[in-house]
Amino acid sequence: MLNFLTRRYFRFAFAGSTLAVMLLGTSVTGISGSPSAKTAAASVVAVRNRVVPFPVSNATVIPANRVAKVTIALIDHAKTSILLEMYELGNPGVLAALEAAHHRKVQIRVVSDPSESQSQSSDTTLEQAGIAVRKLAVPGGIDHVKLLIIDDSRVLIGGVNLGYASSYTTDADVEFAGLSARDATTIFNLDWSAAAHVNSSADGIYGPFVTGEAIEPEMLSVIGKAVGSCIVLANYLSDYSIQDALVAAEHRGVKVTVVLNPTAYGEASASSWLRRGGVRVVLAPEEPYLHAKILACGGEAMIGSANFSFDGMTVNHELDVVLQGQAAAKLTAFANQIERADSK
Repeated sequence: MLNFLTRRYFRFAFAGSTLAVMLLGTSVTGISGSPSAKTAAASVVAVRNRVVPFPVSNATVIPANRVAKVTIALIDHAKTSILLEMYELGNPGVLAALEAAHHRKVQIRVVSDPSESQSQSSDTTLEQAGIAVRKLAVPGGIDHVKLLIIDDSRVLIGGVNLGYASSYTTDADVEFAGLSARDATTIFNLDWSAAAHVNSSADGIYGPFVTGEAIEPEMLSVIGKAVGSCIVLANYLSDYSIQDALVAAEHRGVKVTVVLNPTAYGEASASSWLRRGGVRVVLAPEEPYLHAKILACGGEAMIGSANFSFDGMTVNHELDVVLQGQAAAKLTAFANQIERADSK
């Protein structure tokens, strides 16, 4: 409790300094397993010296209620290969499309999380059909990635699972084509090998994609560069560094809006702290369930599997993509549409 109160005091006292906010937001051991001061100092250095991603500038935003249909259409048109890494996989139409593609002699590889019940059943179904499946066990966490790559040229990535009820959530994916698909393939291949204990899973920056410990610094960078407005759609927002960065952005004149899942762990604390810092907080309705992990700040945006939480930033295996230009504008428009609907 002492560490928590001390941290809150210094956050308030140094709110005018972005660097101090970043340092103090991650340096004190306290609630939700915040990293040590040594780890925090290293993370700030990483932000300064990190590899910069090459954002995707043209993409289509696919709302959750259309993701399964788009996935099936992409699989149906695959000619040579399908690479799928999915935390929750149970949609019957998707499974049938994969089996049909297998019969067309399309090479298929699937990576799943061994702890997810729907995926366990689906893995068995796919394996019995002759499709190659590997399970990526993450010590202390889960393989939370949602990624589809078709013919090494088209990518579907975001926060939407392919489970029985995933279409009924508030969330989205983005679809795009081009050279960035090769970076996605690199990530998948690393995870495929990791599932066979050949190497570690992907971690770092690959083109426009960010994984592992690279995710939080990139989110802080996007918020830190925000001009004009910044909107967040968050299933979970318990990460102190992200909270502090949003408050700091508000203090320097950025119009910050956060839409939160009212049923998520840490919502009350996050809402209270953000509102005290001047951030506009909107609580989404309980139905449809807000499952999104979207950050859209002016000319840059991020979307993917990583919740704005300690587990999302440290323990789980996650994958986000950085967008700019038209792609960022489209994701911002989607987020604003959800915010307006939830504000009524």
